[in-house]
Amino acid sequence: MGRVAQAQEAGQDPRVGEAKAACVAGDVQKGVRLLAELYMASSDPIWIFDQARCYHQNAQPILALSRFKEFLRKSQGALDEDIRDAKRYIAEIEAEQQRQQPATGGVTAATATTPIVSTQSQAAPPQPGRGLHYAGVGVAIFGGAGVATGVVFSLLVSQVKSNVENQTKNDVVPASAVSGKLAEGSRYEALQWISYGVGAAAAVTGSVLYWMGAKSSAGERHVSSTCVFPVVMANGGGAGLHMAF
Repeated sequence: MGRVAQAQEAGQDPRVGEAKAACVAGDVQKGVRLLAELYMASSDPIWIFDQARCYHQNAQPILALSRFKEFLRKSQGALDEDIRDAKRYIAEIEAEQQRQQPATGGVTAATATTPIVSTQSQAAPPQPGRGLHYAGVGVAIFGGAGVATGVVFSLLVSQVKSNVENQTKNDVVPASAVSGKLAEGSRYEALQWISYGVGAAAAVTGSVLYWMGAKSSAGERHVSSTCVFPVVMANGGGAGLHMAF
């Protein structure tokens, strides 16, 4: 507190002691308000000095600097020692601000010149034609499975044919004895051609879908719809492919 405030007896105005206690306790708002009331009552600039010290002691240098400068503007009649102290405090606060300014400026410059790279994962935009690519691969795999199934049925047909030939090679066998095997062989043969047909159609469809995906990725026109359907006939079977452009 200022020398005038220290010299003034607490009994004359209880606000003097209350202001000092508030500033020491960190209640800056109350302390500065009481000191402002004392200044308004006396017009003595020492109370402005005490406001600045209250801010300064409570780590509020910007407000303290403002009040010290205000004290110097209204320091007519103030003690020379108080004026020297105010100037010394102003120099200390400004020097501290200058020491902090280069570090702050450096951080600001680095922030301004260094690009900020976001580490947050961003979802990749969907690629045109990706679904058609996947569909083409899947249908082609299905077609391969169909062809493989046809191969299995073809082996079964060959096995039935071989059994019938071995059974009738040396002996005369009634037709009823081999009719069951012949019917079984016919079924295997029909399933064989159906599997081949569906597998081939699926393979072609998969290739077309993959080609459509490539066209879509390149931004070109592609097939709008594709349909695969089985075909069963009296003497065999297969599959049909319908595409709409």
